[in-house]
Amino acid sequence: MASLQLNIRLYPWFRAASDGHAWITVFFLYMSQSLPLEQVIELSAVYYLSVFVLEVPSGYFSDRIGRRATLLMAAGALIASYCCFIVGAGFWWFAAGQFLLAAGIAMQSGTDTAFHYDSLKALGRESEYAWREASAEQWGLIMLALATLCGGLLGLLDLRLAYVFSLVSASVMALLVWRFTEPRHADETTALPQSFLSVVLSCIHRLRDPLLGWIFLVVIVLYALAHIVYEFYQPYITLLQLPWLEASANAPLISGLVISVSMFGGALGARASISWQAKLGLIGVLALAMFIQLGLVAAMAVALSPAVLALVSLRNFPMALVHAPVRAAIAPRITRAQRATYLSLQGLAERLFFALLLLGLAAGLEPGAAIAEPTLLGILSSTLWLGLVLSAILFLFASRMRRLAKQQVETVYSE
Repeated sequence: MASLQLNIRLYPWFRAASDGHAWITVFFLYMSQSLPLEQVIELSAVYYLSVFVLEVPSGYFSDRIGRRATLLMAAGALIASYCCFIVGAGFWWFAAGQFLLAAGIAMQSGTDTAFHYDSLKALGRESEYAWREASAEQWGLIMLALATLCGGLLGLLDLRLAYVFSLVSASVMALLVWRFTEPRHADETTALPQSFLSVVLSCIHRLRDPLLGWIFLVVIVLYALAHIVYEFYQPYITLLQLPWLEASANAPLISGLVISVSMFGGALGARASISWQAKLGLIGVLALAMFIQLGLVAAMAVALSPAVLALVSLRNFPMALVHAPVRAAIAPRITRAQRATYLSLQGLAERLFFALLLLGLAAGLEPGAAIAEPTLLGILSSTLWLGLVLSAILFLFASRMRRLAKQQVETVYSE
């Protein structure tokens, strides 16, 4: 019992260390130094397609072998990835770094929250999961805010230094995971299916649950909209050629400031998520998040303006607002034997959709195209229209989901 309690105490620190991604402030700028625009976008697609290949197998591995072993492998992959970016240059070094980064993210995705839920359930404290997960995410986002600010400052000296910061953070993550204990509990010890395919098919079958299926689709669209802002706000900053802003020269610092503020906003969203869900309901929280994300893409698509940077800084608030409520809705509906696989399947669908969106956007560019205002605004406008259509279709069914969502909230928060 003491070791499981240590899991719970260390988990917020683990989430903080695992979110020391200083590189996200400069990754587009760093690769753009030596590669044309289409190859930079292709490298982003390499990451998302690699996660597509690894996401569900890593969840199955977590369910079969254990949470702790999977998280150790995730930390090792992240360390190797940052080493590739630090020592290498050129497309193939970056591609190797992107693949290993995808491996680390994929193995952590779903496994960390499943580990948290399993540890609480083993102690009979699973009713604490929603607010504890929201609190852990808050600390992770605070760390990410600090890391990205440091990444921007270090980028003024050398863009590579942001990856050095990330390497140190991933090493701390590995040390914390080493101290974890694999959670076990008697009420979920049934034999796991022997076939990977049978596990995946069983998870897909669970999407017949109307609420799970609807959440699955809404989160996919939210993820794509949020990551379009994330993917293209760095080139957006470089195009703000205002003398007083000197955006091109100070792009790493400006990028760091914008994303750092965004992460602090995300921390506020995580802190408010459970109380807002109690007021608005799960459907209301998801609808509000969708509205904000569409507004951010629309603002960027209209024109280049430094005023838009203030809006972009809100990017993480809506995503942090929905994470804990969505996980709290999903976790009790999935057994321990399939929990990480299901969460990985959700992550896979999000990243696959976004990877295909990126490839479609890249295919529409002229070979060798440089970053220019018409190109960037065209990419953002296309994404906005797609998001409007998909979100309108999904929320036409929201009234049918409201009763199920209310029942789920009552189940999660009942003692």
